[in-house]
Formats: sequence, C-alpha cells, structure tokens
Amino acid sequence: MMRERIEQWKSIFQTDENSICKQLSGMAWDLAVFTCLVEAIDQAPDGPQGKQLNGVMVSMLANGFWHSAFLGVRKLADKHPIGGARGVCSIGGLIADAKAARQLITRRVFVEEIAGLNYDYVATRARFEEFVRAHPASTIVSGRRFDEELSIRRHLEFDTLSGTTEQNRTADDVIREDFFVALEQRMARLEGVVTHTHIDVAHAATEASRAGRQLESWQLTDAKNAFRDLAQTAEILGSALCYDGIGSVLPRPQFDQFEHIEQPLFSGDPAVLHAKWDELSAEITRWHDVSEIRL
Repeated sequence: MMRERIEQWKSIFQTDENSICKQLSGMAWDLAVFTCLVEAIDQAPDGPQGKQLNGVMVSMLANGFWHSAFLGVRKLADKHPIGGARGVCSIGGLIADAKAARQLITRRVFVEEIAGLNYDYVATRARFEEFVRAHPASTIVSGRRFDEELSIRRHLEFDTLSGTTEQNRTADDVIREDFFVALEQRMARLEGVVTHTHIDVAHAATEASRAGRQLESWQLTDAKNAFRDLAQTAEILGSALCYDGIGSVLPRPQFDQFEHIEQPLFSGDPAVLHAKWDELSAEITRWHDVSEIRL
C-alpha cells in the first residue's frame, strides 16, 4: 500500500504529463520569455504617442502571460486530492496527502522505499570491505561505496525531519508534523494570488463576490517571487517524498530562442490585416440575430 502511494507521489512530482516539475518548467520558460518581451518593449523607440509598437498585439501577449501565470500558481497550490478520477498534480495536494500518511513515512520507508537505498549503511560498508579483501586485484566498483554515503546522508536528512539524532534513531521514527505545517505556511503566502485567480481569471465573479478579494497589484517581480517560492517548496517536498529534485527548472534552449527577433512581426500591407479584421467583424456583428433560432 505504501509502495503504491510513493509511486504516485513520484509520478505527480516528475513523470506525469502534468507533473509538478513540468508545470514549474513551463512557468519558468514563460517568465523568461515575457521578461525578455518587457525588455524589448522598453528598448523600442519612442514616438509622439509612446512606444512605436502595435498595442493590440502587445496587449494580447501580455494578457496571455498574466492569465497563464495566475492559473499556474493556482494549479500548483491546489489542495484537491492527488488520487482518484479527479486527482490533480499539485504541490498543495502532495503536501496534504503526505501529511495524512505521516505516521507511515518511517525512517525505514524514507531510506529503503522512497530512496531505494540500503537502510543499514554499516552493513553495506562491511560488505564492501569484505568484497575488497576477496578481490584484491580487481577494479573496485565505486558505486558500492557511494551507496553507503547516500544512505548516510539520507539518514541525516531524516534526523532533521524527525527531530532525532544519530544516537537515538529508530527504524520507526516519523517526520515531525511541524515539517508539513511549515510547508503549508509557505503555500499560504500565495492564498491572495489563488483567490484573485479564482474570482478574476478562472471564474467571472460578480461585483459583490469580487469586493475586497482582488489583488491591488501583482507585478512581474511578484510573479517571479511566487514562482520561486513554489519551486523551492517543490524542491524540499521532492527531496523528502520522492528522492528527487526540480533541477534547474528553466529549460536550456536547444535552439536560438531569439532567432528572427529583429524582424518585424508583419511587414506586408496593413490593408490585408484590416480586411481580415473587417471580415470577422462583419460575421460577429450578426451574432445577436437569433430570429431564426427555434427553442
């Protein structure tokens, strides 16, 4: 039962199509692209009426980023269950699930089941030394020694999480509840963003529903800080529950991400775009005509 639960933790953290790590990477990528877009706008030449850029296109790009940023925070903060037909891949859900299973996350489970390491590193060392004595002329496989060091570090990590020491360890030690409370408190810092997203992005709240619940301001620096907090919380959680980390988060481009950036978005005759706009406008202006609809 616990093994299946751990497999689910690792799946939603790293391997699922919508995993926490993949969500964070997507958010980091969008943040980097939008930050560069803002810089490009700042560098654009000024005219009598402001920046010589097409406001319609820039506005749509900006709106797309901000909606994506708000929704990204909301999805990762989601506290809904991670299992079942409506399970979600979220940091909030993973914290809640692990907290509920806290008494089952013993030191032995932490070392053996989650990390896949030998629990008794002293015995591992003894087996390694015996192997060396039995094969004096052989090339020694460093992985045997490395496995011992990993186990030692894993035990030390659990000492911190459980509030124990090397002198009073037991295989049945469990993670302190304070650990999960601290993670919940970190996530609580994002509640304002989540609430704003709920009423202003994910749903069309009424004036009465919006009152006093919207963010007064959420700038690019705020978004970056929120993404960082999510990434750091995920790193702490992933190390403990999945024996894994988030890595560098921002993908390294395997191509020139600024190729053709010096080219205008459109260099043809604006009349073509006006015609396309007018064509769609003519269609949309007829949407109010429901005279032929029979209910």
